[in-house]
Amino acid sequence: MTAEPLSAEPLPADRTRTDPSPAGPAPAKRLTAVPPVEPASPGSPPSEPPATEPTAAEPVVTEPAPAARPRAGLAEALVARRNQLTRAAQWFAGTEGDPYGLLLRAGADDPARHEERVREWGPLYRSAPLDTWVTAHRVVAEQVLTDPAFDGTGPDGTPVGLDGLPLRSELLSLDRATAARLAPLTAFGGPLLWAREENCVAQRAATYARRLLEGCGDHFDLAEDFARRLPGPVLAEQFSLPDAAHEEFARVLPDCRHALDGLVCPQPYATARATRTAEATVAALLARHLSEAGGAGGAGADTARAAAVLAVSAAETTAVLIVDTVRRLRARTGAWERLTADPALAAEAVRETLRTAPPVRLETRTTRTETTLAGTELPAGARVAVLMAAAGRDPGAPAGAAPLGLAPDLHFALSAPLITSIAGAALRTLAETLPHLREAGEPVIRPRSPVLLAPARFPVAKRESTPCAS
Repeated sequence: MTAEPLSAEPLPADRTRTDPSPAGPAPAKRLTAVPPVEPASPGSPPSEPPATEPTAAEPVVTEPAPAARPRAGLAEALVARRNQLTRAAQWFAGTEGDPYGLLLRAGADDPARHEERVREWGPLYRSAPLDTWVTAHRVVAEQVLTDPAFDGTGPDGTPVGLDGLPLRSELLSLDRATAARLAPLTAFGGPLLWAREENCVAQRAATYARRLLEGCGDHFDLAEDFARRLPGPVLAEQFSLPDAAHEEFARVLPDCRHALDGLVCPQPYATARATRTAEATVAALLARHLSEAGGAGGAGADTARAAAVLAVSAAETTAVLIVDTVRRLRARTGAWERLTADPALAAEAVRETLRTAPPVRLETRTTRTETTLAGTELPAGARVAVLMAAAGRDPGAPAGAAPLGLAPDLHFALSAPLITSIAGAALRTLAETLPHLREAGEPVIRPRSPVLLAPARFPVAKRESTPCAS
């Protein structure tokens, strides 16, 4: 894969408008074309699109001041501009040799090399071009993920889109207090999940995994045809969605795949908007059907929100964990064969992947108060990045430390148990049903995926090829 070039993403323009009357329904108006917003130079405020004069046939409507009601098209253009400039800053930080910038560029090179450079610079490295503190040390990482001085990825209490940050997932932009409130709703046997224990989820996931594999041909894409299609039906069943909603939920959920990467790496604007639409569809579907289910668990807004956060944070993470574990086993001589001889080793294989190459390689937090981290005074509002994969393999970690794995706070406080359960069941099913599974082509990593290193495709075959008889 070659390095990603900088592309000029088109900015959305406010091409049509109708101006509603402040009081009562507006008179019928014809849509009036407005020239597209011209992009301003970086650092300068974008210009307002010129207003159009009403024709004689049109009623003159007094429009609120722009400060009171900014045009939706202009707001979209501002966010698109912010995406472009943030991505450009990441790109040029890498050009200057900044290891954090090189990680965010997510090129074809091995990220472990840049992660180790961060470690070499000490327990806390400052990426000056990106104004971010970065750590690859286990003890420092644990402080960031547990100390109350640190919280979610954006400014406290400011809605996504108004906080000066690029367009990103609203569902995954929750703070710790919200996550702590929602997490009990996603416990096994709680208001959302009908399974009372993890083993029950694993059994149901294995059933769906076998069905998916039966529908795959001799050659298929492990990422797209199996790993990404598995979480949807498992979660739909756990949420007790009606049969009519299963198909739509399972179809739309994989379209949220860019949400986690988009938290730190702005996606192409069309991709970011498509992800936002998919998230909204998932959230609306869950809210509608959980409300229709009635009862104490079905009627609350928190329950529907918890379900949506769980689903979006779990789906792509689970898919990446499945594919990465298979890839790592296939890359080590005899490892896949040992698993197929004893499929019960699947859970341990997943834990090992979480320890050394977790699916979420990068987490970011923001300081809410002044605090000291690794001997450095940080002001409120400082951005801190935790290199989860590097911290997990830190040679200086305490002896016998548990895998760092998935972060214990924010969205993974809701979804981590389901992620590991579904991934373990999927791996065990693959080992039981496809013992001769092999790679059938070059895997491809998705562009702009520094958080997940998500597979765009992972072609496999169900059995070893047989040489033609001579």
